[in-house]
Amino acid sequence: MPGRFPRQVDFLASLSIGKGALRLPNNVEKMTLTFKKLNSYGHMGARKFWRLYLPKIQFHNPNLPISVIRTEASTEAEHKAAPSTLTISFKDRTPVVLNVKNKHSDSILRDVVSATRAAPVKDTTPPLGKPDMRIKLNP
Repeated sequence: MPGRFPRQVDFLASLSIGKGALRLPNNVEKMTLTFKKLNSYGHMGARKFWRLYLPKIQFHNPNLPISVIRTEASTEAEHKAAPSTLTISFKDRTPVVLNVKNKHSDSILRDVVSATRAAPVKDTTPPLGKPDMRIKLNP
């Protein structure tokens, strides 16, 4: 079945289930991810986290403001010194600042889960197989 519809279904399915589909607690106020535009010197994990997991978190937490700040550096010293952080702000306590430089995207996700006590979303996909044809519509 060529066309746009199967791709859209696959995209929505990838957003709604799988690793990174988290429901954050109500006390999480906002998230801010800061990293460099270039991947060198430890910023690849933050970029992969941004691409793979932040859309899923935003999908399951639509009222949560998530901002991404991509910085630029002109010299090699600025490239090496550029921070790569994930700041999670809470309503009832101080913000948690995670240093995500030189970390893999899966490790960043584990840190987010442990810092926020987020709950994974249950898989609600229907089971595969033949439908039950014994159901009668009119008795």
